[in-house]
Amino acid sequence: MQSDRPGRFNDGRSASSRKVMVRAMATGVEIRGEDGFLIAVWKTDDLVADGELPDGKGVRLRCAAEPDARLAIADAVFVREALSVPPKRFRPVRWGLAAGLILGAGVLIGLYLSLPDLSRLGAAMMPPQTERAWGSQIAAGFERQMRACRSPAGSEALARLTDRLTAGLPPERRAVTVRVLDGKVVNALALPGAEIIVFRGLIDEAGGPDELAGVLAHELTHVAERHPAAALIRGLGVGVIATVITGDASGLVASGLVTVMASAYTRDDEAAADRGALALLTRAGIGKDGFAAFFHRLEGREASGGLLPAWMSTHPDSKARAEAVETATAAAKSLPPSLRDTEWQAIKAICGGV
Repeated sequence: MQSDRPGRFNDGRSASSRKVMVRAMATGVEIRGEDGFLIAVWKTDDLVADGELPDGKGVRLRCAAEPDARLAIADAVFVREALSVPPKRFRPVRWGLAAGLILGAGVLIGLYLSLPDLSRLGAAMMPPQTERAWGSQIAAGFERQMRACRSPAGSEALARLTDRLTAGLPPERRAVTVRVLDGKVVNALALPGAEIIVFRGLIDEAGGPDELAGVLAHELTHVAERHPAAALIRGLGVGVIATVITGDASGLVASGLVTVMASAYTRDDEAAADRGALALLTRAGIGKDGFAAFFHRLEGREASGGLLPAWMSTHPDSKARAEAVETATAAAKSLPPSLRDTEWQAIKAICGGV
């Protein structure tokens, strides 16, 4: 029997956890995000019990293959009945094995610390056609899993806003494709090769066109700085080098890609994207108050314990970012909205219905 039960998942790379749906099978557990994307599959033999929830009605699990990740499930009976083998507990480790693990951990730590510089170098050396192939293949993979939203009026308005912002980028970085997908997560994602995905949830959450413009400007800066390619190399590790060489990104359209890319951005990348967003908004003649307003909106979600967008996981807190934007705009004059109301309503209805 297969049925989905709610839980919370932490990938071990950040302090925040996210709501997930868990399906227990004879071979293990399947973990998916609220947006339906597959995050991980933990095999039964790799499951490790990690204690019970405070109320005693649930369990925490770990996976030997992903030792930093944690999964909490309130329905303990569901796990115990559905799995063919109960989660195993830690066993004493032989000293020789322990020494090998410590040595291996040292090597991995060294590699991890060098990955930021290596990934930036790899992204800089990547041929543009390879980066574009990555982005288009990954974007096509998203569209196979989630409906693409298009409407004549909404697509035209979004293209007009995008063109206005990309005019501030170097000429070779202005050919950007923005796709809207019918997903409820409050999220936007820059992919390699000048591909940007905006989920319906973010458009629904935004209070006006200037808020969307701020998020787009942030993602466009990631594109200009080639952060997505570097983040993908960093997030997936050294094995991605083969993909760089062959140019085949089909293997990258896999489970947990959103989490991998979002959590792989460094704080320096995110700070640079915020600064770049302010510069693009200024060059486009768009007010920056909407950008600050969007952060205040996310601040409210943080305070209420709501699910945060994946692209926020490595950022400073939203309140600090809003204050930074407001400080930068203290002397700015009032500007008209970036889109007419009819254009904004067309974007709001791009997936069908306001």
